[in-house]
Amino acid sequence: MTTSTQRLLELSAAAPAADGEDLLDLLREGNVLYHQGLQETLQATATRLRELSTADLASAADAANVPYDASRDREEMLLLLALAEWDMTPAALAYSAMVEDAARRGISLLPEE
Repeated sequence: MTTSTQRLLELSAAAPAADGEDLLDLLREGNVLYHQGLQETLQATATRLRELSTADLASAADAANVPYDASRDREEMLLLLALAEWDMTPAALAYSAMVEDAARRGISLLPEE
């Protein structure tokens, strides 16, 4: 059984050989998997940090180089911490590289203006 992160790595590995609509399909699938991985990381982060006091959450944010802002609510801080954690995973890094490479080749999920 292939996990979402394994599949994201597979898509990223296949992307350099793809072009046009095939590359766009890889980006679409990768985008779904990227967000799924972020959601899974958010759930794990929230579970791991749910007992922390506000001060300890601020310390965790500082340790992760996530700017702590007292105006942010707890859920937003957990999301930012999860995003920082997820963005450093091999799967997220590979997807980001895939998106950047596709953009250099003129392929993007964002519609042209």
